[in-house]
Amino acid sequence: MKFLTTGEKVRKLREQLNIKQEDLISERVTRGLISMIETGRRDITFATGVSLAEKFNEKAEELNIIMNIDEVYLMRSPAEDAEIYCLNKLKNDDITESTIKEIFELIHQYDLLFVQAKTCFKIGEINEEKKNFDDACINYDKAIKIYRTMGKIEELGQVYLRMGISKGKDLQHDTAIVYFNSSQYYSFIYDDKKVQQSSLYNLANAYKKTNKIKLALETIEKYLEISDETDHFYYFGFNTKAICHELNGDYDRAIDTYKDLLTKISDNETPVLGYVYNNLGLNYCHKDEFKESLKYFEMAEKFKGQFNKSNLSHSLIEKSNVFLKQNLYSDAIKTIDLGLNYALEYNDIEYLIKGYYTLEDIYDKLNNLVNLESVYMKLIELLKIKKDKNNLKSIYDKIALMYSKQGKSIPCEKYLILSNDLN
Repeated sequence: MKFLTTGEKVRKLREQLNIKQEDLISERVTRGLISMIETGRRDITFATGVSLAEKFNEKAEELNIIMNIDEVYLMRSPAEDAEIYCLNKLKNDDITESTIKEIFELIHQYDLLFVQAKTCFKIGEINEEKKNFDDACINYDKAIKIYRTMGKIEELGQVYLRMGISKGKDLQHDTAIVYFNSSQYYSFIYDDKKVQQSSLYNLANAYKKTNKIKLALETIEKYLEISDETDHFYYFGFNTKAICHELNGDYDRAIDTYKDLLTKISDNETPVLGYVYNNLGLNYCHKDEFKESLKYFEMAEKFKGQFNKSNLSHSLIEKSNVFLKQNLYSDAIKTIDLGLNYALEYNDIEYLIKGYYTLEDIYDKLNNLVNLESVYMKLIELLKIKKDKNNLKSIYDKIALMYSKQGKSIPCEKYLILSNDLN
């Protein structure tokens, strides 16, 4: 991709419109000046740019050509045009590897540091979408370093936000909290309300997932104070608030929060409805009101089956609690297995692990050692992927104990050694 100098732009436009240099002469623009501009011996001033743009647009109008030339375009350098070209390309959600390669070539040709930072950020987003969270954060970190070098600190809030979100998706919630706090800091300094809202919302959820419920409630209240229905996460903010009440064991307050939220929602396709129905099911289950619980879980399944299949595994696996509390193990297993199928289809590692842990508890109670062994193997595989050494060690110990009770000394010793190696 070649970008023109000011002189090349003037000459090319003149040739396209069949204009002679004399036709561009005005009170402030001489033929000699035009010649020097076209040969690169003189820069173009704002006044000259305005005059030339008017001449070009007048001629284009006579020829029924829409050009919309302005002085800004004429005055831009090739590097500035290259930057605009690259930034526009980066806005494309379906950007290809070949386009990214082209952008990097232009970055090196024109020393486009800002574009380089934006490109690293874009690559981070692409990797995050592909669930390559380590690679995503490596590229986000590259963007941060470039922005710091440039002194563009105002960009850091958004990048730290995405780093936190990536770590959260990778179940590294403590690390996510650090990044969300950094995002919050920069977004408040530079009054970036959108990032302020998102960082507070995500920070509250990270606190919730690390069982820091008081901090989660304080943070979600801050979020709700600066947000309204126009914000994407507003309804989800109430959902988070209700979950915190649930985690505190205040199920009635959680139910009241959900039902209050339902009165605020007018769109029957709003994504948060799936979560509200699901969590009403959970809270009624906590209260042993199983009929009401199943009603809301079935509403959640119906909604998610139509609008949010990637999250359907959550409702199915959590619905199993209704059956477990009534010792209906066969129904629970069927529900969990169906949930695991959806979790596997959408690569939902968190709920794959959650589902298998629930099955572990069931098969242990039923003394079904064949299925229990199979579940342990699945959990080992998943926990290795997550690099979760603490829980992996616990599973090694459990499976070793299981083999020991069966008198299987060789596999028992194998898993004891594996457990010991994690110390």
